[in-house]
Amino acid sequence: MTATVQTIRKVILIAGASRGCGPATARQLAGEGHHVVLGARRSSKLHALVTEIRRAGGSAEWYALDVSQPEEMREFLAFAEDVHKRVDIVINNV
Repeated sequence: MTATVQTIRKVILIAGASRGCGPATARQLAGEGHHVVLGARRSSKLHALVTEIRRAGGSAEWYALDVSQPEEMREFLAFAEDVHKRVDIVINNV
């Protein structure tokens, strides 16, 4: 009998995902099979990054937010928890 190893896909939030190491981190994690939820102010950059990740076979979505606003960060987390029923990792790339 052969055992199969199944990778558990994580739901990973990346705040500040439109610049710095955010886009590279999102690409890497999505490429490893995780679902990434990207947040930042630059919606056009987030949209382009999500499109790129999906075209490469990854799973991603975006949420517009200003990471300097605590209430918007709470809404970002609540959005992901509502949609995915969990959040495994939060990367605050600010």
